Amino acid sequence: MLALQEQKPAIAMDGIYAGFASLHGRNLLEQCRSNCRGVKPNRKKNTVLRGTLKTDRRDSLLWVLLPVLVLFCGLVQAEVTISIDRNPVHINESFQLIFETDEVVGAEPDFSPLEQNFQILNRSQSNNISIINGKYQRILKWTLQVMPTQEGDFILPAIDFGNQNSKSFLVTVKPASQASVPDNEGLILQLSSDESSLYVQSQVIVTLRLLIGSSNVTGYQMGDLAIGDMDVVIESLGDVKQYQTRLDKKSYLVLEQQFALFPQQSGTLKIGPVRAEVQFGSRSRSIFDVFKSASQIKRVRSKPLALQVLATPGTFNAAHWLPSTDVQLDDEWQGDLTRLTAGEPVTRIITLTAEGLTAAQLPDLVQADVAGIKQYPDKPVFENQRSPMGIDAVLQRRIAIIPTAAGRYSLPEITIPWWNIRTGQQEVARIPSRTIEVQPGAGSSLVSTPGSGDLTIVAESPGNVPLLQSEPDRFWLWMSSVLGAGWLASFIAWWLSRRGSILRSTTLDNPVENNLPRANKRLRQACADNSASDARDAVLSWANALENNRRFVNLNQVARYFGNPLKQQLDLLNRSIYSESAGDWRGESLWRTCKEIADDHIPDDQISVLNGLHPLNP
Repeated sequence: MLALQEQKPAIAMDGIYAGFASLHGRNLLEQCRSNCRGVKPNRKKNTVLRGTLKTDRRDSLLWVLLPVLVLFCGLVQAEVTISIDRNPVHINESFQLIFETDEVVGAEPDFSPLEQNFQILNRSQSNNISIINGKYQRILKWTLQVMPTQEGDFILPAIDFGNQNSKSFLVTVKPASQASVPDNEGLILQLSSDESSLYVQSQVIVTLRLLIGSSNVTGYQMGDLAIGDMDVVIESLGDVKQYQTRLDKKSYLVLEQQFALFPQQSGTLKIGPVRAEVQFGSRSRSIFDVFKSASQIKRVRSKPLALQVLATPGTFNAAHWLPSTDVQLDDEWQGDLTRLTAGEPVTRIITLTAEGLTAAQLPDLVQADVAGIKQYPDKPVFENQRSPMGIDAVLQRRIAIIPTAAGRYSLPEITIPWWNIRTGQQEVARIPSRTIEVQPGAGSSLVSTPGSGDLTIVAESPGNVPLLQSEPDRFWLWMSSVLGAGWLASFIAWWLSRRGSILRSTTLDNPVENNLPRANKRLRQACADNSASDARDAVLSWANALENNRRFVNLNQVARYFGNPLKQQLDLLNRSIYSESAGDWRGESLWRTCKEIADDHIPDDQISVLNGLHPLNP
């Protein structure tokens, strides 16, 4: 290990020397290597080098700068980030720690400090190199599969990577989960939540865990959450996670799926038992069972789950109900606030962040009008940031602010009342008021308004404005106009050529069905035949024919564009295609939903085409 650490600086310096060699020859390369490694250079070559340096001042300058470059390379430190696949974890459950950096590290990391509270089960390293638009990027990643040895809150120690250390990280280890009694195949299905009671429209994390005690598993499928008579928004928190755990001295494979639930009304939220299916491969060694057709499917059900949903507290007096664990309101300015000029715009970015909420629950950010300032807000940008801890909502709004006159202006504060579900109290996120000074624009003079401390702008009189511009000014004005017109013409030509190439590639490479009646007939036939695979292709053709100015390439795009109820039908279609029960799918509901959308969307002269079709089950 020591030898490897000693070699890496030499390798890094060789990269610098190679750059100098390409510019200044092999003699300079050998001189640099010899001096830095403590080797006495050849006298003859040194004489040639001195002659070269005397005749080339540029080489002398580079020779002086070489130690600075070497010192700079030594000061560059790699930033190492750490992430975890879920937090908290349970005792005897494995989880993943990922260390990642985009710089070259000074030494191989030593993960032995982790073994004080965790057992390292597996370790892997990957190196990903990409070149995008001529920019070279390298990502180094170390993935550790670890298992906690005791419960509690542990701060992962910083790991030494030579020229940088990873940051400390808090991991919470809970006691071993109390599983249900496994069946004879070692199957356990758990349904749990992180809270037993919650406020209306707040977040609760529901976890579905399938534990399999056999290694002879060839497939599985977990059912959906069965919600009772209550309006609930359900958001998935990523793909199914896989890890290992031990219960009663037996190892289990764990398949875990998490959901964020937002009940929209108070009362009791009842989640019925969830069913899962696991397929086990055949252990038969018979020569007559070559394809292992004797596989078995076992089913297991979870226990039901009931949660208490609390109503909005009577002490909350704001108009918009916002239950959260933390709400932040910040603003950022793009421009120098100390040099604001009348008539020149400056951009203000206001960001609202709320933990445990969706972006649809956030209120709009309204900026009060200010006399003497014009405000031009962009459309708000909403984002749902998903993590194993739930969903965080982000709303961002950009506002272009243009002062119309010089003076002093006061921007009022912005406040967002919210309810802290941890403390049970109402709090307020705020951006305090701000006073800005605006200087007069070019070609104007300052005049103080009687009885007011504010400044106003007065244009110069025509007598003070020169009638003719000087020749240099007129020359540069014409030159700027010619260059601007040339740039505009180049941009228009590029846009037209790019648009034409996109249209040609869309037409030739990915042909779609543009005839709506034909697409309707194809979709109706696929649904009548209850063919899930044919219906998938038919829905794409139908959507592209219905919205011929758009381009749909998969069902997810169609679902996002048309929304519910078509999204629900496409989810059922996808689930049928990628499951063992593909033959159980029925297409009547999908056809009826698409027909209703088409009736409300297409022109009147084409609605008759759909109305003339016969029902699926006459």
